[in-house]
Amino acid sequence: MLSVPEFAAEVGISVARARQLAVAGRVRAEKVGSQWAIAEAEVNRWTAMPSRPMAERVSWAAAAMADGDPADWLESSERSRLRRRLTSLTDSSDPVARVQAWMRSRAVVGWWHAGAESLPELAKRVRLSGVSSLDSRISSGGLVEGYVRPGELEALVDEFWLVPADPGQGEVLLRVSDFGRDRVPRLMVAADLADHRRAREVDAAERVIREVLKDGLW
Repeated sequence: MLSVPEFAAEVGISVARARQLAVAGRVRAEKVGSQWAIAEAEVNRWTAMPSRPMAERVSWAAAAMADGDPADWLESSERSRLRRRLTSLTDSSDPVARVQAWMRSRAVVGWWHAGAESLPELAKRVRLSGVSSLDSRISSGGLVEGYVRPGELEALVDEFWLVPADPGQGEVLLRVSDFGRDRVPRLMVAADLADHRRAREVDAAERVIREVLKDGLW
C-alpha cells in the first residue's frame, strides 16, 4: 500500500487530487487510522488510463520543459508535477497518444487556402511546426503549418488573402495560442504531426518523442 503523497508522486498528480480519488472511491484505497492508503496496483491502472488534456498554459510549459526551458510562468510545485509526468512518459506503451491527450487544448486550429506563390513568405511569418518543422524531418507536401498569436492572425489573413478552408483541405494550417516561444517545442511538433493521423506523420511524431525522452532535459 502507498500513502497518498507516495501515490501522488508516482502518477504525477497533486496530493489533494490523490486524496479526492481515495475518498471518492476512484482508486482502491482503505482508511488506516486517520489516513488513506492506496493499493500499489492502482499506479499502473491510473497511468494506463487515457490522459486528460492539460490546460493551455500547462501544456506549453510541459513541452518547454521537455526541451530544457524552465517554463517560469508556472509555480515551482506545478513544474515538479510536470517533471514527474514527463518522466512517466518513458514507460508509456503509446507515448504518441499520451502526448496528444496532454496537448489537446494547446491552441485553436484553423485551415486556410492561400496562393502557392505566397506560401514561402507566409512560412517566414509563423512559428513552424508539424510537417513544416525541421524537427519532423519529413516533406511538408506544400503545406505551411505553424503557430501564431491571436493578434497576428488577422494581419496574416488580410496580407496574404487567406480564405477559410475545410479541415485537411487548405494549404495553410495555423494554430493560435498566446503561449510559446519563437521556436515550437518538440512535444508540440510531435502532437501536431500526430494530429494528421497518417502513418508517415505518426511515425515522425513517435521518433520526435523518443528523441525528447532520450535527451531527458527536464
